[in-house]
Amino acid sequence: MSYLTQLKTFVEVYRSGNITRAAARLHMSQPAVTSHIQAMENIVGKELFIRKARGVEPTAIADDLALQVASHIDTLEQKVASIRSRASTDHGTLHLAGPAEYLSLVAGPALANLLQADKVNLVIHTGNKSNIYHLLENDVAELAITASEPTDAVYEYQKLDKERLILVMNRVQGKLLGEREISAALLNQHKVVTYDEQLPLVRRYFSEVFNAACESPVAAVCPDIRAISSIIKAGIGYSVLPDYLCKEGIAKGELVALGKPGPENDVYLVWKKGALRHPRVDFAKDVIMAFANINYFSTLPD
Repeated sequence: MSYLTQLKTFVEVYRSGNITRAAARLHMSQPAVTSHIQAMENIVGKELFIRKARGVEPTAIADDLALQVASHIDTLEQKVASIRSRASTDHGTLHLAGPAEYLSLVAGPALANLLQADKVNLVIHTGNKSNIYHLLENDVAELAITASEPTDAVYEYQKLDKERLILVMNRVQGKLLGEREISAALLNQHKVVTYDEQLPLVRRYFSEVFNAACESPVAAVCPDIRAISSIIKAGIGYSVLPDYLCKEGIAKGELVALGKPGPENDVYLVWKKGALRHPRVDFAKDVIMAFANINYFSTLPD
C-alpha cells in the first residue's frame, strides 16, 4: 500500500502547525486530515504531534520524518504541476504493459495522475517478462514497466523504482523457525510456492544470500504472483516476494519474514527508440517518472 497521500497531509500539517489550516490548504475536511495523521502515526509507531489549544506541536519523530520526506513530496508536486501545465500534449490512447502486481499495488498514484490530466486514455496489459517485451516488440504497448533491464539496443529506459526481495513463510511454520538460523538446507526441508517453474525470485535469493541452490519441493506454481501471498497465508510453505506484496501481511502477523533481507531489484520504465516522438507517450513517460521510487520511498524508518 502507498502512503503518499498521508505523507502529503503530514507535511502540510507539519508546516502549518494547525490541522484546520492544513485542511483548508489541502481542500480536505478536518476529520480526513486527522485520519491521515493517525494513519501515519500507526505506520511509524510513534506520536507525531502534540495537540495544543491553538494548533499542534511536532514531536522529535515528526521533525525527523519531515526532514526525510518533505523535499520528496515537494519534488513530486512540482513535477506533476509542470506536466499538467503543458498545452502541447496530444490526446489519445496509451497502451502500457507491466506486471499486474506492481501496477495494482504500487503504480496507482502515477496512473491516477496520468488519467486526471484528462488527455490520455489508458489501456493496461499485464504479463511476465516475456509477455511485456513481446508487447513492446510488436508495438502493442508503447511504454512498459518491468523488473528486467532491457538488453536489446532497440529500447530506451529509465530506472523507475526499487523492490526488495523478502523471504516469507506461513505463520505456523515461520514461528517454529523464527529462533533458528535460516539456511538453504533448512528451507529445502519445506515446500516452496513460486510463479514460475524456474523459481526466478527464489533462485536469486538462494544464490545471493546462501550461495546455494533451492531444492525445496514445489507445492504450487502460480503465474499471478499476487496470489502466492494468499497461498502462503493459508499455511502452505514459503516463497520470496517483492516487499510491497508482503509487508502488509508481515505487519499483520499473517506472514513471517525469515532470514536476511534479500537483494534489491531495479524496476524500469521502458520504451522503443523513437516512441517519445509521440507527444502522448512523452507526456505519459514524464507523469510516471514523476512518481519514481514510490515503493522505495514508502519504506519508512522506525
